[in-house]
Amino acid sequence: MSKRRLAVPGAAVAALTLAALFLPAVGAQAAPPADSCTNNWSIDSGEGYANGKWCNYDTKVVGTVHDTKADGRCPYVRGRLSNGGYADSDWAGGKGKSRAITLRAPSGARFTGLSMQYISC
Repeated sequence: MSKRRLAVPGAAVAALTLAALFLPAVGAQAAPPADSCTNNWSIDSGEGYANGKWCNYDTKVVGTVHDTKADGRCPYVRGRLSNGGYADSDWAGGKGKSRAITLRAPSGARFTGLSMQYISC
């Protein structure tokens, strides 16, 4: 019985190794860019307070809203937009409760200001 040996020239091995290192895997996607959050913000009202950061050239707002009173009012953050509209966060409900918030401006707009609002809950 004879045995055959598969020989691969050294240059071919090197080329395959380099291709595996530098070519993206099939189906792999690039990670989204990290947020650039540079300035802090903080607001308060009789119903609670909120704080966080402005991100991505004021096109995203992240933070936390806190309810500090047992008054049947649940605070949330309203972001005013450069296009005249607004975006509202989720609300924090019940004294002592908090909620993480994220507001995103639509394409072509940015946030120009924030205010505290509340709903009856």
